[in-house]
Amino acid sequence: MKVIKTNKKAKNQPIKVYKLHQLDWLEYISIGLCLWFVFYPRPYDYLLIALLLLPFVGMFLNGLNKPSIASLVEIDRDAKDEYDVADFIDLPAWAIVVRTLLDYETDSYVAVITAGTIAFVGICLFLLVTHRQISDSNKDKWWIYGSIVFSFFIYSYSAVVAVNCTFDYSEPKEYKTEVIDKRISRSSKGRRTYYVKVKPWGHHYDAESITVSSEEYEQYQINDKVEVEYKEGLLGIPWYYLD
Repeated sequence: MKVIKTNKKAKNQPIKVYKLHQLDWLEYISIGLCLWFVFYPRPYDYLLIALLLLPFVGMFLNGLNKPSIASLVEIDRDAKDEYDVADFIDLPAWAIVVRTLLDYETDSYVAVITAGTIAFVGICLFLLVTHRQISDSNKDKWWIYGSIVFSFFIYSYSAVVAVNCTFDYSEPKEYKTEVIDKRISRSSKGRRTYYVKVKPWGHHYDAESITVSSEEYEQYQINDKVEVEYKEGLLGIPWYYLD
């Protein structure tokens, strides 16, 4: 079992020991589901639901005996105090944010911030209900809090976008436009993102590049007449895509 030890609070006082979670099996499930969702997101809805639930399931199971929040973070002293949040928290957050960036175009940052902040507060409250606060004697206290809060931040804002768009079954408004350019962006790690640029449409008064899949990228050609499908969103966050 891995442990995190803190410095002595006072001379001859026993060292406080924080036991890490024993949910390795859940971390393996998280790794598998996240890779599946990022590289082959089928069935999309069910995979997303699973990843949305993983952090809550992990915190609930780990919090059955009301352990310290420190039990969710491993500290690697050999890597200059690297703080590693439990995989069932941070991996779903990053997997969801990758897919939302690839799959959805939102049209209201204010609505994203509002809904994301509500989700962020909710997940933080869930953590405080299931876990004890970190002892003041733990010299890594604020770094641990910071690493967990950062993971929650990524999870909350990406999750509201994913839920808003994925489960929005309303009828879209259609705006006709035209393809004027297309390009492929390559990251330093070789990942490709495909963009199709279209003429102004609706209340978008400038030409705009819209993210599409690799299959859609091959289908669209310059000068093609296309339609932008505009939807209000399940959570009131407008979003759109090319049809």
